[in-house]
Amino acid sequence: MKKRISYLLALLVLMLVSCKPSENIVFEEFQEVNANGWNWKEGNTFEFEITDDQHYYTLLTGLRVTTQYSYSNIWFMYSIKSGKEERKDQFQMVLSDNLGKWLGDGVGNLISFQQPFLQNIKFKKGKYRIEFNQNMRDENLEAVNNIGFQIVKGPLIL
Repeated sequence: MKKRISYLLALLVLMLVSCKPSENIVFEEFQEVNANGWNWKEGNTFEFEITDDQHYYTLLTGLRVTTQYSYSNIWFMYSIKSGKEERKDQFQMVLSDNLGKWLGDGVGNLISFQQPFLQNIKFKKGKYRIEFNQNMRDENLEAVNNIGFQIVKGPLIL
């Protein structure tokens, strides 16, 4: 009986340790999108601060859609601002293969995706704001539930 309790306790500790978030994640947040559809004029804004300018960073976007989403991809526009500096660009996230099979992870009718869109980025110390907009043909994009943003600290700049 004591061996079984010790085994279960060790298993519980191992599960708790393995669920610990990565120490390299500097920022992570998901925001809901308007339930009536994500309009291309309605951006989702995230504010973050960089306190370590000695490392490279990877920026990732997350997306949660329902199985009712009509396309195999989504185009994003983003704008990163800090003071007077601004960087704008667009990128594509592929959501399904040529046969329509979702490439994300899902439970029920909700499918989650995560993809880097900028890698090995150097930041100066400071406060930043990034805004994401959908850049699809539909002005109002339905079946999008959430947009997420994550920053992961990378290797030291030599």
